[in-house]
Amino acid sequence: MPGVFNLDRSELLRSFRRLAEIDARLACVGHGEPLPDARTALNAVAATLPA
Repeated sequence: MPGVFNLDRSELLRSFRRLAEIDARLACVGHGEPLPDARTALNAVAATLPA
């Protein structure tokens, strides 16, 4: 999610939307457990991001 360490918010949002378009079955992130069915989860979050 967008936070204080992101220097270019518009680029962050574009990048997140691009990641959501990938047909990923699993996402491994730096914090927390792996995310199964990553595409569905990323698309759900992308739908809530501001334009």
